[in-house]
Amino acid sequence: MKIKSLFSVFSIKAFLVISCIIVGFAGFTKCDAQSIVGKWNGVSVKNYFSAEYAKVASKSMEEKTTKEAGNSTIEYKPDHTFIMTFSAPNSTEVTTMKGTWSLTGDQLKTTLEPKYNPRKMTTTATISIIGNTLVTTAVMPAPSRISKTISTSKRM
Repeated sequence: MKIKSLFSVFSIKAFLVISCIIVGFAGFTKCDAQSIVGKWNGVSVKNYFSAEYAKVASKSMEEKTTKEAGNSTIEYKPDHTFIMTFSAPNSTEVTTMKGTWSLTGDQLKTTLEPKYNPRKMTTTATISIIGNTLVTTAVMPAPSRISKTISTSKRM
């Protein structure tokens, strides 16, 4: 019986020591998650069409590069605001939109300023950051012609 109780005490002490080591080293671990904060240049966009529009367009999706779609930049600021600029291909006219953002896990919520969003609707997208590449996937509610958009950006 003494051996069993000695083993139990040893097990508890070993568990406590291991737990303390894990908790102690947790402060030194590097987080691999990258921040969305910063400036991002648009690289490409894939638009997946609704079934109805795919019949009209004779294709289910369309992918465009910056050269075909135009230039776009978005800056996510630390105060949870953003500034987005874009221009059509071969155009000097730049459109600027502002708004707010929040990120929970991989779910990015953005709301454009009232000038461009009088209903104050929020868009939710799933994001992925790998290295200097940001991939944003947004599913659009019906009756939109585009059912899903996947945009790829590079950190500036």
